[in-house]
Amino acid sequence: MISPAIKQSLTTAAAGFALVTAVSPSIAHAEEKKPKLAIYDDPEPEIVIVESPSRLEENIALAQKYVDNTVDEGKNQLNRVQSKLGQIENNIKRNIDNTIAPGEYVMPNALYVGVAALAGTIVARNRNVVLRFATSTAFAVGTSYYLMPNTTRNIGQHLERLEKKYPPLYDAHQQVNEAVGDMRKSMNDTVAQLTGAADEATSQLSQKVKRLENDISAKADVQTHKLENTAAEAKEKFDEVKGKVENMYSTRVKPAVEETLKGDSK
Repeated sequence: MISPAIKQSLTTAAAGFALVTAVSPSIAHAEEKKPKLAIYDDPEPEIVIVESPSRLEENIALAQKYVDNTVDEGKNQLNRVQSKLGQIENNIKRNIDNTIAPGEYVMPNALYVGVAALAGTIVARNRNVVLRFATSTAFAVGTSYYLMPNTTRNIGQHLERLEKKYPPLYDAHQQVNEAVGDMRKSMNDTVAQLTGAADEATSQLSQKVKRLENDISAKADVQTHKLENTAAEAKEKFDEVKGKVENMYSTRVKPAVEETLKGDSK
């Protein structure tokens, strides 16, 4: 005989199975058609690998791009500098060709100009720096005008064009001219003072010489007057002695008397 507990459990299980069967769809098993086997193997699927760059690769790419751009910019800048230098070189050559006059040689005339400038410095070696510079410049310019007149004139014209093109250079030239003018004025004043002092010294010397001449002339006149007086006195004495002798001798037939008197007077 089944116990009530087991009976109740079986009843519960049967009720649950019936409920599941009622809810679940019915499964019909039929004979399925088998697929026909292929002669060839199935094609292998194409494998596509998509690579994504890493952080380091991205930074390297950016750095390489920056370096390439910098190198290109540097090359362009270098090309511009070379082009500018070429233009400057051509301008310098053209200016030199236009400055040097035909028939005038720079060498050795430039050496002679340098020697003249050195000579000017030696001449004014005991003067101040400004005077030495001015003397050296004057000697050099004078020698250049003597040896290369046309070339020197062209250089002056070129400097004038540069002064018009660059105002600061013109201002500097004006300052130099003013300094040279002041120095020339000072030199003229000094020369005038020296000339005045020399004239004054010459005048004083002339006055002294004139006074000395007057003194010598006066002394000479005094001595001459004394000599004349002495000669007159001697002549008077001679005449007196002669008269006495003549009185002593009544006749003048003896010429030795006069000679004797002259010997006595001597």
